[in-house]
Formats: sequence, structure tokens, C-alpha cells
Amino acid sequence: MRSMYGNPVAVAAEIGTQLRGTPAKMRARKFGRVAKLLWPLKTAATLAEIANRTAPSPNYYSPRTAERWISGEFEAPLGVYAEAINEMNRLE
Repeated sequence: MRSMYGNPVAVAAEIGTQLRGTPAKMRARKFGRVAKLLWPLKTAATLAEIANRTAPSPNYYSPRTAERWISGEFEAPLGVYAEAINEMNRLE
């Protein structure tokens, strides 16, 4: 019996499965926890408002998108990170 390592198609399929896998949330990111500490009430709505204020005009971010940033499913825009850093410095 031949091993799968002798079959380039099987090897490519195995490697592709390992690399793709299931889309994992960004576990290393702590942005959601920090955002909830900075803006405990209506966190998603506040983040969406900040993103809309700091983003170029054709972009529009909804609170649903901000919920995905908080959960770690998507990365937030840099303007939101900058605003969070400004808020932390202001609280000190």
C-alpha cells in the first residue's frame, strides 16, 4: 500500500485543509474587552459612531459591524484603535 506522501494530490489536500481550517476568531486580541471597559453602555453603537467620524466619507460602519469587532471576528479600523488609546490616556 502506498503512503499518502507519495501522492502529491493527497499531500496538497492535507496541507490545504490544515492551512484553511475553520475561520478562527482572533483569540489574541483583547480589543473587545478593552472597548467594553472604556464604553460600558452601548459599546457597539459608540464604536460605530467613532469609526464613522474617523473614516473616509464613503465608508459607513453599523453597530452590527462594531459587534463583530468586539467579538474578534473582524479587525477594527485604525481610527478606532487610536480613539481607544486617546480615551485611555484621557482617563489617566
